[in-house]
Amino acid sequence: MMTATLHDLPSPLSLYLKAAASATRKPGKLSRLPPLALRLAGVRPDAARLAAYCEVCGITPSEVLPIAFPQVAVTALHMTLMTQPKFPLPLLGLVHVSNRIEQRRPIGAGETWDAEVRIGASREVRAGLEFDLLTDVTIDGEVVWTAVTTIIHRRGGGASGGKRPPPAANADDARLARYDVLKAAADTGRRYARVSGDYNPIHLYAATAKLFGFPRAIAHGMWSLARCVGALEDQLATPPTVLEVQFKQPLLLPATVSLKSLPESDGVRFWLLAQKSSKVHLTGALR
Repeated sequence: MMTATLHDLPSPLSLYLKAAASATRKPGKLSRLPPLALRLAGVRPDAARLAAYCEVCGITPSEVLPIAFPQVAVTALHMTLMTQPKFPLPLLGLVHVSNRIEQRRPIGAGETWDAEVRIGASREVRAGLEFDLLTDVTIDGEVVWTAVTTIIHRRGGGASGGKRPPPAANADDARLARYDVLKAAADTGRRYARVSGDYNPIHLYAATAKLFGFPRAIAHGMWSLARCVGALEDQLATPPTVLEVQFKQPLLLPATVSLKSLPESDGVRFWLLAQKSSKVHLTGALR
């Protein structure tokens, strides 16, 4: 696998133009993706961007990066990889189904690091082709943070991916669970787009979301994930080392939702639930 090293990234506008142009790609019954990789050297998050991220996600600022922030900081690197001519799938319509982050040590807010993104394993599931987008953060040659972002290219049929949800809570769990009410304003997608660089039109306005079949704008999955972390951070005595999330159903904006959390011996398990229906937006674990 050849890995090209970048020192800066294309503008979000140019990336989204390339993403739109990828709609002409016809992958057919493709069952495996090419082993593409890109590396970005010398990443040092802007302090104002980090502060805005913490504010929109309800995270208490500190001297270390929030566990999901490194992935947000290299969103443009992910898009740069997938807009390369050798990547065969159209970007519009790709669905983020799960994320697993492992933080081997906290990353200081002022540290400089390198990031590498590459295409990992791909597999055929009932709903289409599922693949992993792998991200590593290194400091002085040491891998300190990794993420597995699982994405699906749907081909029709069922809507399920290849991942199984965590086991349902039993009756004893219910007595121990905590419930928090979280609010997502109508402009959440636009505010998060400004700090993440993810300007997918399904997240911005009802009018642009309707072009893709949604009745209203939907929250970014990575915002929902981070908002849960912000609400749960008081349940951990030390910075988290692992964050796992499975995305279930879109969160339409504006919304008021319930965050159910259940303490475990090594962390907390959680569910983001609709208040007026049985809809589950995501499930996960933080430890």
